[in-house]
Amino acid sequence: MNVSDLAGFDKIIGQELAKHVLMRAVRSEPTHAYLFLGLQGTGKMTTALEFAKALSCENPVEANACGECAVCHAIEHGNYPDIRIWSPDGQNTTIGQMRQMRELASFRPIRGKWLVNIIEQADTLNEESANCILKLLEEPPAYLINILLFRNAANILPTIKSRCQIIRFTQVRADELAQRLVEEFGIDRDEAEFLATYSQGRPGIAIGLIGNEDFRRKREMITSVVRSAASGDTWSALKLAETLRSSNGKASMEADAEDDDDDSIQETRTAQPKKNARDTVLQSLDMLLVWYRDLLVTKLRGDDAPIVNMDMRQEIIEQCARYRYAGRLLNAVEAILHAKRGIQGNANAQIVTEALIIRLSL
Repeated sequence: MNVSDLAGFDKIIGQELAKHVLMRAVRSEPTHAYLFLGLQGTGKMTTALEFAKALSCENPVEANACGECAVCHAIEHGNYPDIRIWSPDGQNTTIGQMRQMRELASFRPIRGKWLVNIIEQADTLNEESANCILKLLEEPPAYLINILLFRNAANILPTIKSRCQIIRFTQVRADELAQRLVEEFGIDRDEAEFLATYSQGRPGIAIGLIGNEDFRRKREMITSVVRSAASGDTWSALKLAETLRSSNGKASMEADAEDDDDDSIQETRTAQPKKNARDTVLQSLDMLLVWYRDLLVTKLRGDDAPIVNMDMRQEIIEQCARYRYAGRLLNAVEAILHAKRGIQGNANAQIVTEALIIRLSL
């Protein structure tokens, strides 16, 4: 089975309750405001688009979009006028954007029965921009559906929450996700199991890492950093850490630049590289954390311990033998978590990562 063979809600991995609720809405009558809540990569945007597609499809099949009509093709290519996706303009989804969304909502759909607004990162709404759309959520035109995608429940204003039907998106079981990756993308079982576990059951993250050469190279560098730190070779570890700070930086910036709208303000473009650089370091620290977690679990539970990097178990076992006591590995985990908090608080990446490597080498 190939991913291109799947249509409608079958494309979505996991999320059975969400799919059930939305398919029932397609069969009967949808509400006018939905709030999708779940971690990044759990399928909120994919589900929102499939829901909008099912509502708009010319030939729906059992509450699923057919995937073949002109409307489905237009939605797939992002040029269907009655589905509008609102992405952050820089760091925030602005009041200007929400005013525009509110004004455009006064016009009836151009082609279909429904006009669907999808706010892609509703966490980036501030109080002002959120208040701007309250009336649109509470007293919408009969043809309007608003879908707000949130990652963190703490970011939801009570006034927004009370006006929406909340649908929660959960992480998928690792075995279920691995099986779908094998079936739909043709990767081998070891890689699928690693990606399912590493992504913490988030299909969007796992799929994005399939065949990702930057990720593969960074993984190799992580093993070299740990090997050097374990042997006390601080200088080599510091040089590798320098590579990790810059690894994938250019690629990430170019990819994000392609996503910018043509009318993005200059302030957005100058702020974006800083965010990308921080995200690159955080990704490296996450990978380093997972690796040391595997070392610690192996040290405590033996060579058959359940680890994330299962496709590199032998490397883990060999590196684990370099550590006489589990306490040193526990200290490493705590040091990495401390470094992550520093980067998230906008501390200097070079100072933080070099201090971390020195601690790991002691």
